[in-house]
Amino acid sequence: MKFALLFLCFLAANAFPQGLSIESQNIKTAYEQLKEHPEVKRVQLRYLHKFPNNKKQFLRIFNQDNLGQLYSGSYKYISLFIELAKKYPNDVMDKAIRISWELKWDADAVGQLQRSIVDLGNEHVKMFSDKLNYLPERQKNGLITFLADVENHKAYHDYQLLIDALTKTNQTKLAEQFIKARAVREKVKNH
Repeated sequence: MKFALLFLCFLAANAFPQGLSIESQNIKTAYEQLKEHPEVKRVQLRYLHKFPNNKKQFLRIFNQDNLGQLYSGSYKYISLFIELAKKYPNDVMDKAIRISWELKWDADAVGQLQRSIVDLGNEHVKMFSDKLNYLPERQKNGLITFLADVENHKAYHDYQLLIDALTKTNQTKLAEQFIKARAVREKVKNH
């Protein structure tokens, strides 16, 4: 009888998926509130605050290896976070950089964040370059390497647009770092 009861408990524990973590549930709730009240500043800032602060949190919540959390809806959560840059570009860019400088390219959420940062850089070139120039070298190099880590640079026009924008704003040293990172990535790809 004890064995049967233990077996039933084992089946029940494994048959039903685990619930969301508290941090994932907080993001989901803040997302739903923002979708319901998109113009309320307090709600916007709550979502911005609840969105992950670093690589570890981001991967724990959105990475494909953790299908039980917010992976399946990662596109909508990241899109809404990036959309907040219209009102809070500094805060969104700070957080996106903080999350990304240690990331390595991956599909889905990580790739979306990568493209979104390049887009933010193109929209806010001066702010982007100021933030990168302020970073310690290790973080700056990590972020630039991450942004250059794509399969096909010929199809990644926004990256070249960012290099052009950096050059036009006299950020030639930074533009050269992006060019070098791309060359390194293309060389690795060809080997």
